[in-house]
Amino acid sequence: MKFWRESSTLRALVLVSLCLNVILFTYVSVQWLRPGGLVPGEGLPLRMIERVAERLPKEDAEVLWSIYQGKEAELLPLQTEYRHALVKAMKAAAQTNLDKAELEAAVKDARDKRVKIGDVVVATFVEMLERISPKGRRQLVGGYFR
Repeated sequence: MKFWRESSTLRALVLVSLCLNVILFTYVSVQWLRPGGLVPGEGLPLRMIERVAERLPKEDAEVLWSIYQGKEAELLPLQTEYRHALVKAMKAAAQTNLDKAELEAAVKDARDKRVKIGDVVVATFVEMLERISPKGRRQLVGGYFR
């Protein structure tokens, strides 16, 4: 305890860490309890599209959004299936007596459903790359090939 009394910096760091943990816990709790908050797997393709669109010139970003909107009807049911598979995997993991085979099957099913979403997202990007300007493609890959 002598070290604890002599180290005011350590006490301050522990206090700051504790405060940050309380803030983070409160934020996550509010998001989790809010209707529709923190749904596993929710919005992943959309966030990826948003990040890519931010890196493109305006006209090329509009092309990406147009393609994405055309594939949204295909993505939504896949996302719903993926969320259900994730919940099933979480339920399997939460069992008192873990059934390893059931857990592995549920995780594999969730992975397979996520791969289907990924395939649609990849097709979106390939179609976008075919249709956007050379400037947009260069801007998207950055300085990798200069």
